Amino acid sequence: MTRIRRVEINNFRGIQHLDWNPSEGINCLIGPGDSGKSTILDAIDICLGARRNVVFYDTDFHNLDVGQPLVISITLGDLPDALKNIESYGIFLRGYDNFTDTVEDEPEAFMETALTLRLTVSDDLEPSWTLFSERALTEGFERNLAWKDRLAIAPARIGHYTNSHLSWARGSILNRLTEERAGFAPVLPDTESPLG
Repeated sequence: MTRIRRVEINNFRGIQHLDWNPSEGINCLIGPGDSGKSTILDAIDICLGARRNVVFYDTDFHNLDVGQPLVISITLGDLPDALKNIESYGIFLRGYDNFTDTVEDEPEAFMETALTLRLTVSDDLEPSWTLFSERALTEGFERNLAWKDRLAIAPARIGHYTNSHLSWARGSILNRLTEERAGFAPVLPDTESPLG
């Protein structure tokens, strides 16, 4: 399962700048109200989510400063083979060093293969999702994830949808976390009904 290795947020709502490397396993965001916990989750959801149209407002910019672009970058590791495809994403493939929590454009053999997805919103309020690497930027290459790959990495927020996500419903978190499918075929009685 794809894992978030680095979260970088600039000029988004109450966050002027955040650079965070989540640790392995479960990460908890703890703090008083209005300290930015939900903003971090919103940033991850908006950047990685499989939505075609997200509306932004001046209020989404830190201190309403639309002169500075809103930028959210998420670096992903533990990638499925489809996202490590050299022909599709070669120049955008990066390396993540889990000993130093650094991301490199020229990965060493011991590094984990990673991709960075970047969401940028300028003063025109139009969002732009692109893959990012310094190499691609230098050479003028730009591209996004294929839609099927976006669907594969899209996060699911439980929140108000607890009943649907904590069940075996189609598209639920539990369904996405396991390859097993419950086989609940109806069982028909071996004997005929007395009504017949």
